[in-house]
Amino acid sequence: MTDFVEQTNFVAQNNGAKLYEDIATYPVDSLFNTQLIAQLLAHNFADMAVVETLAPLVKPTISRPSTRQRPLFKSVMVNVSENKFSPQTEQHLLNAQRLRTLTFTQAFSVSFAGFHPSSEQPLDRDDFDNYCTHVVVYDETKQDSFGQPLAVATTRLFDKNGAIKAGHFYSEHEFRLGRLLDDYPYNVLEIGRTCVHPDYRGITTINHLWESIAAVAKAYNVNAFMGCASVPIEEGNVQNWLNHQLDSTKLDIKVTRKLPEDKLSAFDLAQVADVDLANPQNFALPALLKMYVKMGCSLGAAACYDPEFDCADVFVWLPFEQVKPRYQHYLH
Repeated sequence: MTDFVEQTNFVAQNNGAKLYEDIATYPVDSLFNTQLIAQLLAHNFADMAVVETLAPLVKPTISRPSTRQRPLFKSVMVNVSENKFSPQTEQHLLNAQRLRTLTFTQAFSVSFAGFHPSSEQPLDRDDFDNYCTHVVVYDETKQDSFGQPLAVATTRLFDKNGAIKAGHFYSEHEFRLGRLLDDYPYNVLEIGRTCVHPDYRGITTINHLWESIAAVAKAYNVNAFMGCASVPIEEGNVQNWLNHQLDSTKLDIKVTRKLPEDKLSAFDLAQVADVDLANPQNFALPALLKMYVKMGCSLGAAACYDPEFDCADVFVWLPFEQVKPRYQHYLH
């Protein structure tokens, strides 16, 4: 069955308005729309039998003409079950997969083998896509080369019910998580396949993405996030960075594939003078991983090697009670 929930947000920026580069300093209280969450919680979000669309919560306003067209962002959340896609849902999922293919190809120089009958190129798609809630953020003022609204950010959210149907979480493909997941009373939401269009890597896009993640977490009554954060190996020795994260709790979990020795010695940040490996700003980390570290996440003690992307995957574990007081407003 398919759920389709959309929220339209019209973004207007005054001349001279300051855009914060660090998400930790952004006033995120505005990210959580209580009306949207109330509407979500009014439904059995995981088991709705019909497709439903929520009316836009913010109406456009007429402003002075501008020589530059401002983005018109729309966040779409699509919950899918295997072989029960509507054409509308299938299109949103295809748009997300095309964006993933574009960004991951550029970041990791990877080739994909996924096939879709309406796509002329191989795509980043796998069986897990059929069991997740996919978030797609669009800029409706622009179209892609296929005539669709331009997808500018996406992520997929994997709850425990989806993991039961799929057989396991995606992270369990790389990390031995049986004891962690079995011994603690957490309703976990796995965040994965997150990417942002190269032309939209600013705080506004991240805010729209995070707003949808928060809405799904509220709807599913989630109390912990987890996921794999991929770091290009050429950015530095990921294992050295993990070892220097003294403020982060390390989880003694086994990896399915250790980082190859030749990859570890290719470029070692610890040998660079005056580099503070404990500071995420000195390491080329994905934006979400930087945010999780600041919020107080635990990290897997070892990184896993992903041969498909030729990258290092870091396991992130963030129970909500572990979030630092400064960042508790992200969850409420």
